[in-house]
Amino acid sequence: MKNNEKVFVIGIDGATFDIVAPWLEQGRLPHLKSLIDNGCSGVLESSVPPVSPVAWPSFFTGVNPGKHGIFDFIEKSKTDQSIHFMNRTHCKAQPIWRYLNQEGYTTTIINIPGTYPPDKVNGFMISGLDTPDTNSEFTYPGALKNELKAAIGNYIVDMEHNPALMNNPGKYIAHMIDMIEAREKTALYMMEKYPVDFFMVVFTATDRVQHSFWRYYDKKHPGYSPGTENAIYTIYKRVDDAIGRLLDKVDESTSIIAMSDHGMHGIYKSVDVNRWLLENGFLVLKKESPVLKIKDFYKRLKRRYLKKADKILFDHYIDWSKTRAYFLGTWGNIFINVKGKEPYGIVSLGEEYESIREEIIRKLSLLADPENGKPVIKTIFRKEEVFYGEYLDKAPDLIIMWNEKYNSIKTLYEKLRSGGRHGVIQPYKQLCGDHAPNGIFVYKSPHVKKGITNMKAEIIDLLPTVLYTMDVTVPNSIDGRILNEIFTEEFLAEKSAKYDDKACAFAAEDEDVYSDEDSQKIAERLTDLGYFD
Repeated sequence: MKNNEKVFVIGIDGATFDIVAPWLEQGRLPHLKSLIDNGCSGVLESSVPPVSPVAWPSFFTGVNPGKHGIFDFIEKSKTDQSIHFMNRTHCKAQPIWRYLNQEGYTTTIINIPGTYPPDKVNGFMISGLDTPDTNSEFTYPGALKNELKAAIGNYIVDMEHNPALMNNPGKYIAHMIDMIEAREKTALYMMEKYPVDFFMVVFTATDRVQHSFWRYYDKKHPGYSPGTENAIYTIYKRVDDAIGRLLDKVDESTSIIAMSDHGMHGIYKSVDVNRWLLENGFLVLKKESPVLKIKDFYKRLKRRYLKKADKILFDHYIDWSKTRAYFLGTWGNIFINVKGKEPYGIVSLGEEYESIREEIIRKLSLLADPENGKPVIKTIFRKEEVFYGEYLDKAPDLIIMWNEKYNSIKTLYEKLRSGGRHGVIQPYKQLCGDHAPNGIFVYKSPHVKKGITNMKAEIIDLLPTVLYTMDVTVPNSIDGRILNEIFTEEFLAEKSAKYDDKACAFAAEDEDVYSDEDSQKIAERLTDLGYFD
């Protein structure tokens, strides 16, 4: 039953206390500091892996990837080896707006990654990163798109990350500020014209600037270049200014959450996992194939239809009859070529499967940076150690978690068959900053204790905590927990949590929402943003 509770959520993509703590202490982010001083805060542990297409669905469903079914930006078909980009329809767990809508609450969702195509909500939705472009049907209701254009001008879904912009840091920063301004104007317009019970807006520029400008911020970075060391602060400050203007429109009875999907750290070197698999005999290329430079494959994505390009990659170059494992994605996902699961699988489940996983873990865990002898890998998880649920079978068989300053090369890249000019561990590529598990969490509410700054929570805990705040029943199938420790004794005594046994899953939707042209645009954006090298 709906009550009078309202919740306002601000997503600050990639925000980490490692960056903002000194600025908060110095009073340089006054609006975020005010939230912290008047509420509770702490580290928000991201998903495994801590990448946006996994973390945001984990946030808005309250379940682990084994239940919502998304493990990266891309997924390889189990029938024809084609690659598909993930979108909202691939998420198989109920999102927060549906739980709230079912109880009569109205919702506005702006720019959460993983929300294209927009859901038919009781309220409004403007899709995020996975939107092909502003010509797409990226708003619900559909008429909102033209209304926004008339009211605020051109909306910016996301921004480019390309050499032309990166060679002009000032122009790149200005473009990020334009994106923040468009997001702020949109949010203010929606707040003033269409008040709702649950409102959420995500600012992604903080993520983009850390990916691109960490080497200007970190004087120890091998690519350090002076001159724009304030770029990251400039963007955080502009987002903080936006937060201040948004919060001016929020009354004191509204619960306010500021959160990030993951943290960030500098990247000094990148690891070519597929090269390692090739050199250690787990991945085999066809001898008769031409020299494989798969960077060209991603360039091809920009020129040709996705399904044609990816079949060239997976069918033409790799000898699947001898390949036991391969790496795919933007983090550290290794897949075993299992019989009955992969189209050309050769590995039997059971003893052979476990033996291969153990061998990869044992050998790959020893990989060390030749310059300093330090291990590049923090740990390697077996999928069942971190995932559980009906989509466990879709999960990568092994998940690498990197030590600070290292990440993966995002594609097969380089000349695998000929050896190329670089080894397994290479200088950092396009991204000089990349994701870390430690995000941020701030909760200001009349119902919350003030002054707690050492909270520890997981990203899946926010959904049940919001449902509890708004007196909505929490399904027992949710993986996250209500953060009871943040609430006052009076509120806990007044409001008992309600649980039921309804499933968190919902009926599958048609996943084929991208045309070939749409897929091409998504490929371009993710490549431009540095998610693929």
